Amino acid sequence: MKHIIPELLSPAGNPESLKAAVENGADAVYFGSKEFSARGHADNFDRDQLPEAIDFAHHRGVLAYITVNTLVKEQEIEDAVEYLEKLCNHGADAVIVQDPGILKILNEHLPGLPVHASTQMNIHNSAGTKLLGSMGVKRAVLARELDIEEINTIRSATDIQLEVFVHGAMCICYSGRCLMSSFIGGRSGNRGYCAQPCRKEYSFEKNTMSSKYLLSPRDLNLSSRLTDLINARVDSIKIEGRMKRPEYVAVVTRIYRDILDRLSIDPTAGATPDEMRRLEVIFNRGFTKGYLNRDPGRKLMSMDTPGNRGILLGHVTGGNTGRRTITVKLDTSINVGDGIMAGGKGTSIRVLWMGRHKVRSAQAGEIVTFPYGYAIATGTSVFKTFDSILVASARNSYRLVQRKVPITVQVEATKGHTLLVRMSDHQGNTGESRSESVISHAKQQPLDELALRKQVSKLGGTYFQAETINIRMDDDIFIPLSLINLARRGAMEELSRLRIAGYRRICGSVGLQTPHPPGIKDRRPVLSVRVAGPEAVNAAILGGAARVYIDIEGITGNEPATNTVIEEAHRAGATVFIRLPDIIKDKEITLVTGTLDQLHGLDGILAAGSDQIYWLKEMYDLPLAVDYPANAFNIQGLDFLTGLGTCSITVSPELTLDEITSISAGYDIECLVQGSVQLMVSEHCLIGSIKGCDSKIEVKGEVDGSMTTEQVTRPCQPGCSIRDKKGFVFPVKHDNQCRTHIYNSKELGLIDSIPGIIKAGVRSLRIEGMCYDAKQVGEITMLYSLAIDTYLKNPAQYDGSIYLSGLKKMFPGNLTTGHYFRGVQ
Repeated sequence: MKHIIPELLSPAGNPESLKAAVENGADAVYFGSKEFSARGHADNFDRDQLPEAIDFAHHRGVLAYITVNTLVKEQEIEDAVEYLEKLCNHGADAVIVQDPGILKILNEHLPGLPVHASTQMNIHNSAGTKLLGSMGVKRAVLARELDIEEINTIRSATDIQLEVFVHGAMCICYSGRCLMSSFIGGRSGNRGYCAQPCRKEYSFEKNTMSSKYLLSPRDLNLSSRLTDLINARVDSIKIEGRMKRPEYVAVVTRIYRDILDRLSIDPTAGATPDEMRRLEVIFNRGFTKGYLNRDPGRKLMSMDTPGNRGILLGHVTGGNTGRRTITVKLDTSINVGDGIMAGGKGTSIRVLWMGRHKVRSAQAGEIVTFPYGYAIATGTSVFKTFDSILVASARNSYRLVQRKVPITVQVEATKGHTLLVRMSDHQGNTGESRSESVISHAKQQPLDELALRKQVSKLGGTYFQAETINIRMDDDIFIPLSLINLARRGAMEELSRLRIAGYRRICGSVGLQTPHPPGIKDRRPVLSVRVAGPEAVNAAILGGAARVYIDIEGITGNEPATNTVIEEAHRAGATVFIRLPDIIKDKEITLVTGTLDQLHGLDGILAAGSDQIYWLKEMYDLPLAVDYPANAFNIQGLDFLTGLGTCSITVSPELTLDEITSISAGYDIECLVQGSVQLMVSEHCLIGSIKGCDSKIEVKGEVDGSMTTEQVTRPCQPGCSIRDKKGFVFPVKHDNQCRTHIYNSKELGLIDSIPGIIKAGVRSLRIEGMCYDAKQVGEITMLYSLAIDTYLKNPAQYDGSIYLSGLKKMFPGNLTTGHYFRGVQ
């Protein structure tokens, strides 16, 4: 019995990797140009190379998805649209996008170009997929943080295609929500230039001697869980690796292709021991099944090394310090040319001895000696990190054309007529060619059918393979071989042209117009403050805040006191919004709504993303604001979020003031001016994975019509800090779902830049007070309120340095202006 097998989608970071993926069985490939691609450090393709790369895939019956999955600045929109038009016209099978503004443009102006929502869009619930479906998106690449039950829930709620990563590197942060690389070094992961700070060493602040790779996950490997994904009706399984070598792409693609082919017949089939060994040796940081069985805790992490572990080669049994050699008893085979790692140092095997004899290879159980430039203690584990035989085999797999398109060849050769060669593929394309001269009677040796069949089947190094050859010919005829060859080549060229022409579209020119913003009443800029719980609300209002965002997790279980705080805020003339969690999975929505339903007099809700806006507007008749994780980066993105029903939009903290100025007109824009900016949100519980913790806050049900909850004391509360090798300290908090939130080591402080911020069109200046106690909230809010009032009363006399000095006393040597003046790559 055959089963419905998902598409196998492989990465192509360069032309060689494209060949490696195609020749080893990928159903589809994804790749990008040097611009607008979330792997900006990959070789990628020049824009002139992209059409050729798309055609290469299409010739061989492979789909080509193009990554346009970065956030796009306003000044780049025109170039991005022109690029998308070319991709649409040339026949790209889909574009993979992150930017909500780009999604809006595609939906409205290029509906003929299929759209896949990148994992950078952070799709982790059914609301997200429903929103995408309403925007005409064909496929969602789901967040890696979903377990199999959550995938099944989303599958049952949507008709759009679902794509799941099954192999390769994992981010510790929810994709699209990471600001760590940009705030540390100006290289934005949202723009394709992540510097991978998660692969660096960190220590817990109170234990600086114990430094580990605390944020470095292992590599994902779901080769043993493909049946679960097939049963979940996942449409595509994806291999990560646009930064990897072509040989890596070849090996991993071939193994997953073979497993899927076996599963199409036998649903119990899985990876063989040899396949698992090849997956390990080609590259691994240790393997994990990720979150498919929920959070695996410490088993998710590769804390001892952030790089390739390879496989265990054996253990050192001795050595010769003078000759700088080591002797190893092998657990697996070794060959000259292999790469090894021992004691944190690596080398390549150039000479290999067994006893006194030089050898080219040795097998498990044997003892070998080879040069090694470092002193290694007896008993040390040695790892093979490069298998020269495997790599050579992988290289050969794509350097010769192996993937063939089966065709039917029909030949008509009759006297007095021209020679006809017709070639047809299984998609209904037919190319034919006729000889220029007619076929004559044979004067000497006539052409027989076997010779004609042999000549028309010579498809050489092309990607065509003659599956069937039908010949109708007269006896006693003569046809020069050159005519047969010309007709054969002509038919092939025509068939190739028709195969590619079938992908072309006429998309035309977008002629993009700047959206008409909704327009807002001219009003005085206000000061807003986000606080961790109701206990800090009064401090913020007394300090001069016009709007307070209370984090919902600080309210849960304390709703009556919160209602009292809301009443007090209203008497003081302030408004109160509830800020929802960064991540709300399907099973967590009831907990959130249970808390919201117990609150009275709310002035609005601050959502973390567009998925939350989508379901909130169906349930609550309240003003809805959206926070900076929604990644508002350009006017089209602002228009997209406004169209969903938002009343206020906090723009991305990766924008400069000039960039904010270029998009703010007519929109109710908020930006962060003070506080510890959240750099990461991770499903992984950093503290709990080390100390042991699997408790989360749970909904217990309703009592007398009220939702009750159980509070759990966990080792990860109240939080901690981690320190990098340069001494910078990053605060860490854990929420009620045990998710980890990491904040910037430096405080954002723009109090002396208030004039420029207000002139940029910002209507609300926000203090991020999640890491402040009530006293700090009050002091900082009062300082900013005084600075804003002073500027608005007499702009010409405003001296921001006075207020900056006050801020520096609170945070000596620990202030940053973020990206407002330096921007991001």
